[in-house]
Amino acid sequence: MKTTLTVVLASVFSNAAFGQIGINTAVPIASLDIVAKRSDGSTAEGVLPPRLSGDEIKAADLQYTESHAGTIIYASAAVRVPSSKTVNITATGLYYYDGKMWQRMLPGDPRKMHPQSAGDIKNSVQPSDHNGWYLLNGRSVSSLPLPAQNSAAGLGFTTSLPDAADRVLKTRNGAELLGSHGGNNTMTITRSNLPDINLTGVVSGTAESAGEHTHGSGEGGFLLGGTDVGNNGSGHYQGNNESSSWGGVGLMSSTATSGAHIHALSGIATVPTGGIGASMDNRSAYLVVNTFIYLGE
Repeated sequence: MKTTLTVVLASVFSNAAFGQIGINTAVPIASLDIVAKRSDGSTAEGVLPPRLSGDEIKAADLQYTESHAGTIIYASAAVRVPSSKTVNITATGLYYYDGKMWQRMLPGDPRKMHPQSAGDIKNSVQPSDHNGWYLLNGRSVSSLPLPAQNSAAGLGFTTSLPDAADRVLKTRNGAELLGSHGGNNTMTITRSNLPDINLTGVVSGTAESAGEHTHGSGEGGFLLGGTDVGNNGSGHYQGNNESSSWGGVGLMSSTATSGAHIHALSGIATVPTGGIGASMDNRSAYLVVNTFIYLGE
C-alpha cells in the first residue's frame, strides 16, 4: 500500500511540471488522466467524489461562489430544509455546482439527456404524479413524500401546491408571487359594459285621461254650437251687446269636466333587452391537459 502510494505520488509530481497529471499512467493525455489499475475485476475502479449529506452541503453555502462552477459532489441524503443553493438536492445522487446552485446530474430519464430542476413546470396528458413530477391540483404539501415536501418548501410552497385546474400560465409581472392565482374564467356584462346605442321598441298604452278635469283656453275662449251658454239666452251671440242671428253659438273660457278628448304622450319608456344577466365564458378554444411541477425523485 505504501509502495503504491509512493508510485502514484511520484507520477503526479513528475507530470505536474508539464501541466498534466496522470494516475496509473506515465503519459497522461489530458489535464487529469486516470487509468484503471486493473481490468480483471479484482479491484473496484472509478473516481469517487466527496460524499456529503444535503445538510452538510448546505452548511458550506458561503464557501461556494461562481468560481466553483463545475464542482461535483455525491449527496448521500436529501437536504431537510433547503436553501436557495440546495433546493434541488431532493434525493441521493451526483450533483454539480453551476455557479449559483447545485443541480442534479441527469435526473429523470437519463436516456433523454434532459435534466430537470425543482420548480420546472410541464404540461402532460399523464393522469397522475410520475418520476418526480407532481400534479398541481392544490393538494396539501404535507401529503407529499418528505423529499418532495422539502423541495416544495424551498420553492415557497409550505402549505399547499398551487391549483392549476382551469387556469392558463402567465409570467410573473413585478412583485407578483410565484404560484399565486388571479383573473376570472367568466365575466358578467353590466349596464356600463353595453355600447352607447339607443334601443327601439313598441310602447303600448293609452292616451286618454281618467277623472273629471277641464282644459282652459290660451286666449279668447272655446266656441260652442247649439247652446244658449255664453250668449243672451235666446240662442244668439251677444258678445258686444248687439243682436246677431248665429243660431245657438256660445263662448266658454274652459271645457266641460268630461267629454271625448286625447292627450299627447310624453315620458320615458323602459324597453327590456331580453337578457337575464348570464355570465359569459371568456376562454378561447382549448385542449385539456394536466400541469405538473418537478419536485425531485
